Amino acid sequence: MTIYATDKWIKKFTDKKDDKDRSELHLLHQSIICEPLTKFFEGIPSEAIQEHLLRHGLFSSNLNKEDAQKWIQQNYLSKVNNIYKKCKNAWNGPEPDIFIFPSNEEIRELKEWYNSNAGLSYPDKLFLFLQKNASNREIVALFLHEYSHICRLHHFPKKEMEYTLLDAIILEGIAEWIVRKKVGAAYGNKRIERVTDEILEDLWKKWIAPLQHLKRDHPKHDMIMYGLNGVPKNIGYIIGYNIIQRYMEKQKDSITTLLQTPNHQILAELDSLTDK
Repeated sequence: MTIYATDKWIKKFTDKKDDKDRSELHLLHQSIICEPLTKFFEGIPSEAIQEHLLRHGLFSSNLNKEDAQKWIQQNYLSKVNNIYKKCKNAWNGPEPDIFIFPSNEEIRELKEWYNSNAGLSYPDKLFLFLQKNASNREIVALFLHEYSHICRLHHFPKKEMEYTLLDAIILEGIAEWIVRKKVGAAYGNKRIERVTDEILEDLWKKWIAPLQHLKRDHPKHDMIMYGLNGVPKNIGYIIGYNIIQRYMEKQKDSITTLLQTPNHQILAELDSLTDK
């Protein structure tokens, strides 16, 4: 595991920004921030990495030197390292590479729903995008969410495009349950709420049961997870959280055990969803 010294990359970027136009800044951002990441994304060029990370909350080339300095002064790298060590020991988790960057605080939806904090996780690496005034609880909540993904992917490894819609809703449900358990509901996804058993059953039958085996690259996968094209917003997350919340009320497992529990075993404990 390595927590990379991204604070140095950020300083280098802002130090070189002066007197550059918009297109030059975009290329500078690409070369300083994203080019070093190409060795962690095999066969993916820096421009594609840049586009992907920007879409998920990475700071843009508009970041000014003053805000960058405020961000660096927060010492997020050290704070995350302490959180990582505790989680790894508690969950017997893997050792991903970790990259921490400022978030894009200009994204309205990210600010409204997540207080301008976001993350991305892969089986072998983790990205955190933090706003310049992120609280300790916000950092903990974001790290718990993303690292829980990595732990579960570690126990159930597949090729990326082999993961299914069911894998995704359980993965997100576990992450949101852990955040609420450890940090509190105020630090979870604000669009997620507990629903009645009847509503959960109806949502499951309508959106998940007939489509649960859809692979990651199927267009309906993200449509259901995030709520696109007429699908209710974040419906996959809502269903996932409600499944895990009910499962843990029955089982009262440790987080370590939950992260290693197969999908079918979780569903088997929810009578209203079994064979529906």
